[in-house]
Amino acid sequence: MTVKILIPSQYIELTGEVQHCLLVAKRQGLATVAVELGVSPTQYFSIVDSQHSLAIGFASDVVSVKSEQLSSLDHIVSYDESLSLTDVRDALAQYPNTIHVGVADEAAVLDIWSHLNANRAIKSITTDHQAIDSRHHFAWFLTLLALDFPLEDALVLARAASNVSRGTWPSHYQEFPIPVLEDKRLGISVGWTHQGTSLSFPDLTKKSLGLYPVVDDVDWIERLLKLGINTVQLRIKNPQQADLEHQVARSIVLGRQYQAQVFINDYWQLALKHGAFGVHLGQEDIEESNLSQLSKAGIKIGLSTHGYYELLRIVQINPSYIALGHIFPTTTKQMPSKPQGLVRLALYQQLIDTIPYSEELIGYPTVAIGGIDQSTAEQVWDCGVSSLAVVRAITLAEDPKAVIEFFEALMNGNSSTFTEEVTQELSYAE
Repeated sequence: MTVKILIPSQYIELTGEVQHCLLVAKRQGLATVAVELGVSPTQYFSIVDSQHSLAIGFASDVVSVKSEQLSSLDHIVSYDESLSLTDVRDALAQYPNTIHVGVADEAAVLDIWSHLNANRAIKSITTDHQAIDSRHHFAWFLTLLALDFPLEDALVLARAASNVSRGTWPSHYQEFPIPVLEDKRLGISVGWTHQGTSLSFPDLTKKSLGLYPVVDDVDWIERLLKLGINTVQLRIKNPQQADLEHQVARSIVLGRQYQAQVFINDYWQLALKHGAFGVHLGQEDIEESNLSQLSKAGIKIGLSTHGYYELLRIVQINPSYIALGHIFPTTTKQMPSKPQGLVRLALYQQLIDTIPYSEELIGYPTVAIGGIDQSTAEQVWDCGVSSLAVVRAITLAEDPKAVIEFFEALMNGNSSTFTEEVTQELSYAE
């Protein structure tokens, strides 16, 4: 699918900047071949594909743009450094499509925007990060939107790209801005920071995760633990299921019996009640859970992420591991995000490998999830993740034991001959 970046004639010199950004992205393996550049028939920038288009304004100050024009644009990026936080808050209340880059706040600068009627911001410490070059930043912003990064990731990466040399893709934690969790002045509150108290969860070793099946019934938990699986997740989608608590409680007991790492998806209250080893939460579940209680109970916690912004947001609460996904299309659940693919997975892993995990360790344990099976496992594993989460690859297999052996051989580095043998066996079984 072709994506066009249309640049107004009065900003035609930005074409070279965008071409340079595309070249840097291409070196990472991102699909830049589908992106074309052209001249906009209007005074605004556009990103157009076969399904939709975005109209984007570029301004040194929002005041210079007429109100009717502001309302008609999908985004307008303002680089007015003279605005106060009060000015920005008022502007966002009136025009939520405005994005304010480089707003001064003591020893930091904030990039601020609105998301689903709530304000968001990322913060950069001015002593650590370079001053913004508005045209370079805007060129990156356009490029990243054209490459189908969501708005929040485009802003995170555009800011990070402003802190590295012009031919470099940002990959180190120190180069990235930090998502703001709480700011009363801007009305930002994620709901799980608990009045500024820091949260922390017990560490896990990367090797302890291993193959990570995700199943929807305690009978599968028992079956897998008997086969030597060390890490498993109970994910029951229906909260009204009659035997829900029994399933959770029995899974936790089995985990103790087999000295295994059993994670309960979503149902954190039941996990607390029955003393679970761990809990796994999606982004939408973080808001509704009591992370403080889970932290005090010493329960391990895994958190799902779907991009740079979510990743940088949740490392501030020090989870036990980070799930990255979904990597490939999956039918096991409705997903709010698009498949991440192997290139982005590798880029996320590069960043994670630079983030402090504990006092002694750098790099969080990571779990790749979403559509992973025997045909894709090796490519995913080569991205550097700590663990592979699988669902249908095991639960729909005629011989789950053979599938487990296939994955474990791959993850233990003994996959060459064994992989060929198991693949042949599986193909015969089919």
